[in-house]
Amino acid sequence: GLQQVEGGSCGVLATVQAFLLKSLLVRSGGSPAGVLEVDEKTRQEALVEALCEILFRNAGDNKKAIVLIPSSASAVPLNASQLRCLQPAHFSSYEQLQFHLNQRPYRDFFFNPSGCGVPLLLYSLVWTRGVHGIRDNDVDDAKTGVMIGSYGYCTQELVNLMVFGRAYSNVFDGSKRLGSAQDGWYVMQGAPRRAPVGFLSLFEAKNDCIEVGSRYKGPASPVWVVCAESHYSVMFAVDPSVDPRDSDRPLELYYFDQFGRQDQRIKLTVTPRQLPGHLTTGFEEGESIIDQCIRTKWKQADVDWNGAEKIL
Repeated sequence: GLQQVEGGSCGVLATVQAFLLKSLLVRSGGSPAGVLEVDEKTRQEALVEALCEILFRNAGDNKKAIVLIPSSASAVPLNASQLRCLQPAHFSSYEQLQFHLNQRPYRDFFFNPSGCGVPLLLYSLVWTRGVHGIRDNDVDDAKTGVMIGSYGYCTQELVNLMVFGRAYSNVFDGSKRLGSAQDGWYVMQGAPRRAPVGFLSLFEAKNDCIEVGSRYKGPASPVWVVCAESHYSVMFAVDPSVDPRDSDRPLELYYFDQFGRQDQRIKLTVTPRQLPGHLTTGFEEGESIIDQCIRTKWKQADVDWNGAEKIL
């Protein structure tokens, strides 16, 4: 999987990882080995497909993508002044973008470990969607809606921009209106449709006024971005019989943290409605934050880490 070496970029990397896994699941033909045991060529192809889906199909509405790159290949890593002098490259088809991402200089800019792939993806996303589109049509509050929040963390708006192509500020289903016809309506926008990859949040487990809707909890592909304690990671199923919308049947999930330097596979066995006897709600203080996120979808689940060390 992708590796994170510094703080701050986990939201972007985890979401790209989720789309990479989605691509591998499609390619696998139902074989777990097609996801868990792949060669470098297949991983690279899946990574390019992930970026193409995020940029072209999502942010570009399947019509366009605008990729911002440095004017010179020698300008890597980028400093602040160089980031202000990026050059836009326009793509009018998925296949065109896919081809160029596999070629230099795009390949070096986005995929070289010493490159600048995360900021270039961020700028390309905003440029493709359009600053005015984000401010005027997407975020709840144009004055406070940002892509990078406090302490350099990824915001929900950026995750939603990558997943849906819209920088909406919420994760509930559809939209909600506050106010009245007399005083005017304040519209809050959430997941506009069933998500291609899912999303689970510890904020919902903690009752922090966050509601993750069924469109995010039951995505098209059995892959979920997990937000816990301001850190993003990924869970996914490789069993082709798993229905991502189902919350009642036992299943096995694999957990991956791109910042965790994992040297082993972490397989979780999730059994809904079998909450361990020492727990009352499953959301007690000191309980694993990943277990708590899981229980926002699979209610009162027993989560067996199968010998791996739990993430508390």
